[in-house]
Amino acid sequence: MTPLRRFIMALFFILFLISAGTAGFMIIESWTLNESLYMTFVTISTVGFGEIHPLSPEGRIFMMIFLTVSILTVGFTLTALLSFFFEGHMSKTVKERRMKRILSLIKEHYIICGFGDVGRETAAEFSRKKIPFVIVDNDLPETEKELFSSYVFISGDATEESVLEEARINKAEGLVSCLSTDQQNVYAVLTARQLNGALRIVAKASDERAVKKLETAGADRVILPKQIAGRRLATVSTHPSIVDFLDVLTSGGDELMHIDSVEIGSHSPLTGKSLKESNIGQNTGAIIIGILDSQGRTRMNSSEMASLSSMTLQPGNRLIALGNTEQIMNLQKYIG
Repeated sequence: MTPLRRFIMALFFILFLISAGTAGFMIIESWTLNESLYMTFVTISTVGFGEIHPLSPEGRIFMMIFLTVSILTVGFTLTALLSFFFEGHMSKTVKERRMKRILSLIKEHYIICGFGDVGRETAAEFSRKKIPFVIVDNDLPETEKELFSSYVFISGDATEESVLEEARINKAEGLVSCLSTDQQNVYAVLTARQLNGALRIVAKASDERAVKKLETAGADRVILPKQIAGRRLATVSTHPSIVDFLDVLTSGGDELMHIDSVEIGSHSPLTGKSLKESNIGQNTGAIIIGILDSQGRTRMNSSEMASLSSMTLQPGNRLIALGNTEQIMNLQKYIG
């Protein structure tokens, strides 16, 4: 039970106690409303004033019961009152200090702009993969934040420079803009790109016409959730087994096998060698299923007869590898 609910319940008990005490003295002792109300307050406050009139035997029994209930109710009320004014304030202070401490240390993290349906799924995926992130949202109520107490929230407009700076955008690895409108996403992407030119930015678009605007503003990738959902539905309908297999690979839930990407640095010993000459499979156990160029596009061989293994590895290429955790780690070490 929250401090506010305990406080409201305590007020209800006090009002009920006053009403019951007043009614009891009026019925049992035949006192007036003014006399009964006065005696009720004297009893509840336990100030020790004398009785207005001598009590009857029945009145004394009622007084003993009423006094016992009053002491318990007043004790509960004081506890609820202190909890409402101090516990909530202390809890808020502790949370604010925790947020500031995390923000002062966080780096190589992701900033999620907007905590709607897409933002929540993004945060859940980051959390599952133990990727550090900060959420920026201007309209999220405190009750919603309490449901995700392990997340770091910043209340503010994601299109404002000061808010993104508070989220330490200069130390961030990437930004995901999934605000409610395309216009807001364009402004957020534009502001983020100006603050950090090396930031990896992914943005959500509701309309295909907004894709070009977001890319011009500085988004590296633009996602159309409706388009992805439609393609997903079609694929699940026609090739459910393939989708199930890919879900296992991309979800990371199966430690025996998953997909990851590894970048080839400028000083890698594999630079200039073909994939076949690199002997990656023999030395690491990982299987290379694709190669991306420095722009994130899939590399294709100009010859239709040439295989993936004949491609020459270049600095900035990313190898899409299939393997278990140990094999992926071996691949990262092998590439250098």
